[in-house]
Amino acid sequence: MTEAIQENVPVLRFPEFRANLEKTRLENIADLIGGFAFSSSIMTSQKTSFQLVKMSNLYGGTLNLNRNTSYLDKIGPSEKRFCIENNDILISLTGTVGKRDFGYTVLVLEPIGLYLNQRVGLLRVKKDVSVAVYLSAVTKTHKFQKQFHSLAIGGTGNQANVSLVDCRKLTIPFPSLSEQQKIASFLSSVDEKIERLTRKKELLEQYKKGMMQKIFSQEFRFKDDNGNPFPDWEQKRIEEVADCLDNKRKPLNSTERASIQGCFPYYGANGQLDSINRYIFDEPIVLLAEDGGNFDEFANRPIAQNIVGKCWVNNHAHILRAKLDVCIHEFLFQSLVHKDIRKYINGSSRAKLNKSDMMTINCGYPHPNEQQKIADFLSSLDAKIDLVANELSQAQAFKKGLLQQMFV
Repeated sequence: MTEAIQENVPVLRFPEFRANLEKTRLENIADLIGGFAFSSSIMTSQKTSFQLVKMSNLYGGTLNLNRNTSYLDKIGPSEKRFCIENNDILISLTGTVGKRDFGYTVLVLEPIGLYLNQRVGLLRVKKDVSVAVYLSAVTKTHKFQKQFHSLAIGGTGNQANVSLVDCRKLTIPFPSLSEQQKIASFLSSVDEKIERLTRKKELLEQYKKGMMQKIFSQEFRFKDDNGNPFPDWEQKRIEEVADCLDNKRKPLNSTERASIQGCFPYYGANGQLDSINRYIFDEPIVLLAEDGGNFDEFANRPIAQNIVGKCWVNNHAHILRAKLDVCIHEFLFQSLVHKDIRKYINGSSRAKLNKSDMMTINCGYPHPNEQQKIADFLSSLDAKIDLVANELSQAQAFKKGLLQQMFV
């Protein structure tokens, strides 16, 4: 692949293709089909052979068929034309102007019993004119998305729509079929790597989740270095194993943080929010969300953060420091990160964990030596997950860069 300098030629291009690229309307290379407003009388939440694909299933640019599921009891003859076919490209047509929650496109491979709902459009490439993988890649570029969003009817903050009539007028770069095929083959190999890393990360996360359940239910126990069992676990409240340092935390608004940008992380309830040039803490601490935490999703999303080093913490996270004579830091974190603490949560509109309730949270605590073995084991899994997550992030960034440089 070479770097081109001609006008109307992508920055990155395979060397055997040299001609300037033409542009063509979307309607010239693909049929555009709008979704159908299926009658609520045939919709069901029970799984059937006919599943609706809605805008919410496309959120984030991937097809998530486990989110907000809806099915159909039956399909009539006139509704069969809304059946999604292999290599169809789905596009969300409704969303909020100024926010990237519409214009998502997804290439569908091997669909089985999927039907197109309203507010979702479909691009079906015309045979011998275009390659679906190529067209799908074009629709994810910044230039195409900018065109698409310019068609939105509605103001910032309002629900906006893009019509299929307007979509037909969108222009895209149109190389020869052979060049499309070459680009598609290259991008497919990148996608395959992303899919492998995604699956590897999911499997590691599933394995860790399963092991945590066995460890903290004491179905699986470690032994000491001589092969002997450790003493039974003891039930202790957080106030017995950790000190609360909430009195040291201090919130800073965005204006204040903008004036002191630096290298030290600034944390909130669910993660790092900013980087500033000052810090409050410089020791191992565990942050447990006070409000706005993932309490209802504790099994799949963390409610605690493991912090080591200089940092600043705002007032939306509780700060715990392990009492090292009874609890090691890493075990304290692992015991809380996916713990169900919903019975300690207050508030209806916004869930909140009060300090007094937090200190009464009851956990099982083994001998410190067993704590260390558990912590080392789970930390090694975290390190593997982080390594794969980093590789996945790099592969995704690589593809994103390619999309912006391989298309004019």
